[in-house]
Amino acid sequence: MPMQRFLPPVVFCAILTIGLAMSFTLYEAAHHASEIRAQGLADEVVDRLSERLRRNLSLLRATRSLYMSHRGNVTREEFKTFVSGLEVDETYPGVLGIGFAKLIDRGQEAAAQAEITRDYAGDRVIWPESDQERRTPIMLLEPLNPRNNAAIGFDMFQEPVRRAAMETAMLASEIVATAPVQLVQEMTSEKQAGFLAYAPVYAPATGFEVDNTRQTAPIKGFVYSPIRAGDLFNAVLRQKPTLAIKVKAYDVEANAKPLFVAAGFDDERDDFSSIVTRKTKFAGRTWMLDIGIEKGTAWSLDQILPYFIAVSSVLFAMAVAYVIHAQLQALVSAHRQRALSERKMEDKELLLQEMKHRIKNSIARIMAISRQTLLHSKSLDEFSDSFNARLQAMANAQDALTQSHWQKADLFDLLAMELEQVLGRESFGDQISGPDIELNEEAAPALGLTFHELATNALKYSDVADREDALSVTWNVCESPNSRELQIRWVEMSKATVKAPTHKGFGTKLIDANILGVLSGTINRQYSENGLVIDISIPLPPQRSKEGKSSKRS
Repeated sequence: MPMQRFLPPVVFCAILTIGLAMSFTLYEAAHHASEIRAQGLADEVVDRLSERLRRNLSLLRATRSLYMSHRGNVTREEFKTFVSGLEVDETYPGVLGIGFAKLIDRGQEAAAQAEITRDYAGDRVIWPESDQERRTPIMLLEPLNPRNNAAIGFDMFQEPVRRAAMETAMLASEIVATAPVQLVQEMTSEKQAGFLAYAPVYAPATGFEVDNTRQTAPIKGFVYSPIRAGDLFNAVLRQKPTLAIKVKAYDVEANAKPLFVAAGFDDERDDFSSIVTRKTKFAGRTWMLDIGIEKGTAWSLDQILPYFIAVSSVLFAMAVAYVIHAQLQALVSAHRQRALSERKMEDKELLLQEMKHRIKNSIARIMAISRQTLLHSKSLDEFSDSFNARLQAMANAQDALTQSHWQKADLFDLLAMELEQVLGRESFGDQISGPDIELNEEAAPALGLTFHELATNALKYSDVADREDALSVTWNVCESPNSRELQIRWVEMSKATVKAPTHKGFGTKLIDANILGVLSGTINRQYSENGLVIDISIPLPPQRSKEGKSSKRS
């Protein structure tokens, strides 16, 4: 028998060990699956970006084909019509436009400026000054908007980053992109990093053909495209279905100069479930992408399962151990049940004694009410009506208490019962309202009689019989560090002036006895031309009343 005491903990430990081992195995598998999913999300981002970049390059190839088909000479109207058909603004986020930069030698600026002035009204100049032997002013740039208009005539060859890309494009006869630069079009305070892609354009002779390696004809200039990196990457991230990721991209060959940093990426780096790094190439440049996977993105059932198994193992081990323990403690439970039965008998006897005490108190109160009612009644009928009404008020309070086993009564329900009995109405709309207040066995009968007397007086002296809004009863609880107080305001409206009585009747005395004597509260009556206002304050026990729902009922 002593050895059996160790059976529940042994079984508990065995089941728990098996469950935790299973959980750890599932956790490792889920972690591996999470990494695979993270890699998949990163690949998806790279694929989306690569697809958009390929589409952007196709714009340059198509535009270069236009120049090749026109033997290197395209008018501004032809260029404008061609670019407008591409719908760059709507279809290619980040691409600011398509342009043509003419390759000229120093000293040929005047002819180029005249050509620009011819195509674009105004006094156009080639800018800025340059110490290079060659220049590549922007001759055409569409669609023409304020940003692009400001870039017309800009000599890109004088800027080292742009010049390096154009020289590489001439040598390789391929489309080449620049390292990150600030575009001329960045005219506002909110600037983005950008880059440009250049496609060399040749002026072929008759029968000229392009081989697969190099161009042999003289170069005419460059078809190029300025691209805002922020708009490009945001379009990738907003593409449906959206991915819960954030990206930081930078150019590897440009000293890791940032191309794009998603809002909050650096601040939330420690909050990502993982960060996956990817490389992608675009027009001769190598970009590095740090892709942060937001927590929750890769979570699925197989990742939740290890924790579920662990918790279930603990609960199952506890349940089995408890069942075994319960069986071993059967005799002890029997003794406890017997002791509990004896205690219930004692509690029942105590309840009977308490009931006897309360019945005696109720009888004493009824006898006092009957004597006072008899002294103030002019006839037996008057005594019968008044006495029966007051007994009914006591009965209402007792009903409210007995429904909660003599623990408490709801203030709203008690007030509504008394008003319904006296005024003969079942609904009071917004006339009575306040927070939920539970009255104990002492406060309920006292307030029940008080409400009955106040309602009876209101029926006699105010306009409640003629209109429903002539009576209003509200209450609230005023709390301080050391006390709680129930404040009740009773308002009666009357067309006639209400004056203070010259002597107290039994009803007034009964109210004062209940409020001042039984409940240790205060009562203040204010008589006016429009009616009567009665303020009642009653101290409440220190424990809080039930809150959280409105008692504004009808």
